Amino acid sequence: MARNILLFGTAMARSSLSVGLLVVAAMSLAPVAHAGLIGNVGIVWLYPDNSTTLAADTISVGSTLNCPGSSPICAGYAGGTQSFSVTTTSIIYAASGSGEVYKHPSFNGFDFTGLTFADSGSLLSVSLTGNTISGLTSSDVSFTANSVEVNLEGLSVDGTFTLNLSESAGSVPEPGSLALMAAALGLGVLIRRRKAKA
Repeated sequence: MARNILLFGTAMARSSLSVGLLVVAAMSLAPVAHAGLIGNVGIVWLYPDNSTTLAADTISVGSTLNCPGSSPICAGYAGGTQSFSVTTTSIIYAASGSGEVYKHPSFNGFDFTGLTFADSGSLLSVSLTGNTISGLTSSDVSFTANSVEVNLEGLSVDGTFTLNLSESAGSVPEPGSLALMAAALGLGVLIRRRKAKA
């Protein structure tokens, strides 16, 4: 009888070790959720260089700043319509009908500042997509941990582009990962209780 209990205990230990290893493997493969931008984003129009502010305003994540309008950013445009939208994962620029070109100083563009991520992460990368402005390339885009700068010097005002933001660090686990952790913990408690009864 003692031998059967010993064999059963060894089998349970192997089983719990196998389950534990499977849970750890599944959790390491689970994708990490990123909470995205929150709060307000500053829009700073830099001209004639990247240290001189022509106009500035803020926009809440999930909203759009439209020109013409009352924003100080709108005062710099001669005509047409312009908009800046901020989502939890991107900044979108769209303009049409102006026929103008951003003048040729050393810098004429925008700095999107104060990027705050819900999970306290920081900006890891920025990709330029949906670009219809001839001559605008990823080399015109630079970023820091909490800002993105776009130089439109000499380029058409009219067109669109999207800056897709990728964040790093401070990430939160996916709900599926949390469920796996809870299941593993529950299984461990169940195994201990069975061992204690035996």
